[in-house]
Order: sequence, then structure tokens, then C-alpha cells
Amino acid sequence: MARPINRLSARAVQTVTKQGYHADGGGLYLLVKPTGSKSWVLRFRRGGRLREMGLGSTQVVSLQEARAAALEHRKRLAGGEDPIDTRRAARSAGSTFGQAAEAYIDAHRAGWKNNAQADQWAQSLRDYGPAESMPIAQVDTALVMACLKPIWSSKTETATRVRGRIERVLDWAKVHGLREGDNPARWRGHLENLLPKPSKVKPVRHHAAMPYVDVPAFVARLCEREAKSRRALRFTILTAARTEEVTGSTWDEFDLDAMLWTVPASRMKGGREHVVPLTDAAAAILTPLCRKAPPFALSENAMLYLVQKAAPKGLGLPFTVHGFRSSFRDWAAETTDHANEVVEMALAHAIRNKAEAAYRRGQLLDKRRSLMEQWATYLGLGSDPAL
Repeated sequence: MARPINRLSARAVQTVTKQGYHADGGGLYLLVKPTGSKSWVLRFRRGGRLREMGLGSTQVVSLQEARAAALEHRKRLAGGEDPIDTRRAARSAGSTFGQAAEAYIDAHRAGWKNNAQADQWAQSLRDYGPAESMPIAQVDTALVMACLKPIWSSKTETATRVRGRIERVLDWAKVHGLREGDNPARWRGHLENLLPKPSKVKPVRHHAAMPYVDVPAFVARLCEREAKSRRALRFTILTAARTEEVTGSTWDEFDLDAMLWTVPASRMKGGREHVVPLTDAAAAILTPLCRKAPPFALSENAMLYLVQKAAPKGLGLPFTVHGFRSSFRDWAAETTDHANEVVEMALAHAIRNKAEAAYRRGQLLDKRRSLMEQWATYLGLGSDPAL
């Protein structure tokens, strides 16, 4: 039988006076020294030898924080790492904010959707975060405010992302023993008292959408010239997909025999696998492409630049790529008889209505295929799929 974990309580941590090790489970111990001082210790076996790793004093590390740190180190053990060696390496390689940020990004890169996300993290922290040479232990509230305040009103969305990224880097540093105390970039109970809510500073703006009646003529313009971004945008509009779903797609997601595109949960905003029925027009875009590279290997903003940049490089329009999903939604609602849940599933939207959600559990592929074929015909691509 596995030994229980989380044996200690916050009250017990405060009141225990007996010297020695007091087990919380999972190798985490509260150590009470002869002087009465208390600290957290993680004990584990490595290579047949019992090792002991200090996790900090109870004065600065809470019971919950100690448990979180112990869990993180146990994961490393399970992966074959020695957490003590890892921490030593982190201390030598992550003593500055820039080094800690780089180490955090490298540690999480494999779990992100694509390399572009890692690049965005690095670039935003370089542009707006603490100086890379700043000792990680010296990053405090005043420094975080100095980073955020200049852009909180003018670049609110960017500022909120930077704040969250600074917070995560500092949490990483604390787990690795590079700093102590509360996180100065945390929002709740801290920065929320110093900065206005983002929604109050800059109300959320919806993506500018082209009226659906104008989309067929726009698609015709896209077909006038052959280019990677134009081809990708046609495919995006045809499938009502998000930009990152298209630009991050790989050939193993497509089954042209079954006429299906399966976007894995790891690449979906909602974290659920999404199956897209392909029309003849969409498949015709894919068929001639080289299989040695991803079908739509473009930068994150390539299609947006195509839409918004002035001629000759762009089309000079005040709309966004994401807005074409709204165009599709408006067209379906105003000109077709397709059920709401069919349209919402085509957009991979979460369904809040319980009855609709229950109905949606099936893939509804036949109904969705009919919807997408009708959309392709409306765009002027249904009758002649050769692009």
C-alpha cells in the first residue's frame, strides 16, 4: 500500500516543537532543529544512496509551496534527473533574470504548441521585462512596476502577457532555490492594488470582420495571384479555422482519402481534438503541395500582413484573419438553416448550453460537411475546386 501524502497541516507546522524529521509524505519532511528553527527537506534515494535536499525555511516557504516544490523535484527524479544536480546547474546558469527566462523557456518548449510561442516569450521579455543582467533574486515589486506601468495603458494586452511571463519565470527561480519570498509579479492580492484592471484600461475589442457579403469578391482577389500566404488564407477561410491551426498544421493531420483534417488537442485553443471535414476546394489547395515541408509553414502574422498591409505587398484592408470566422458565423446564421450547434462545432467553440453540448458530443460530420460545402459554393469555389 502506498504511503499517504499531505500528512501535515499548516497548524501542525506552526506548533510542532519536537526535534527531528516530521513526514508529510512523498519524501517531504519538516525538519525541526535543536535551535527550534524549522525548514523543509526532500529526502530521496539516488544510486542506492539517501540524499537530502533543502527546500527553504518555513518562515519564507509555506506548506503548499513546499509540496509544490517537492512534486516538481519528484517529477525530475521520475524522469531520471537528480534534482540536486539540476538545482546546482540552475543556480550557475540562472542567476540573472535573462538566464532564468532562457532556462524556463527551454524547460517548457516541448510542451508548447510550436517554436513561435517560445520566440514570442523570449522577445516580449527582452522588450518589456527586467534587464537580462538583473540578478534574479533582486527582482522586486518596484522593478516589475517599472516594466509594466509604461505599457499598461498603451499596450494593455502585451502588458498582461508580460506580467504573467515574469511571474512564471520568478516562480521557476523560486522552485530552483534562486530567490525567496512572495512573487512580486503576482496579480491577486498584489499588483491588482497597484494597477487598474486591464478590462477597465482598454475594453476588449473584437476582431474586425469583413461583412460576409464581401467575402466572395475578396476570395476572388486572393485567387488572382499564387503565393503561400494567399493559398493559406484561402484555406483558412474555407475551413473557418484559426490562424495558428493552419500555420501549425502538419501532413499527418490530413487524411485526403477520408477528406478529413484532425487538429490534435495540443494545438487547439480549447484543448480538445477538432475534426474538420474538407471540401473539394480545400483538398485541391493541399493536393499539389510538397510533402517534405508543412503545408502552410508561415510566420504567425503573414496572413494578417497580406490583409492589412498596403499595396503592393498587401491588400490594405481594415480586417483581421480571425474576423473571417465571424464572417462565416454571420453568413451561416443569416442565410442558411443549419442548426446553431452545427455551426458552433464547425468553429470549435465551447457550448455552454447543456442540451446543445449533449447533442454536440457526436462529431456531426455529415451535417458539418454539408455546411462547409455550402460555404465553399457561396465563396465561388464549390463548383470549380481547381485553384
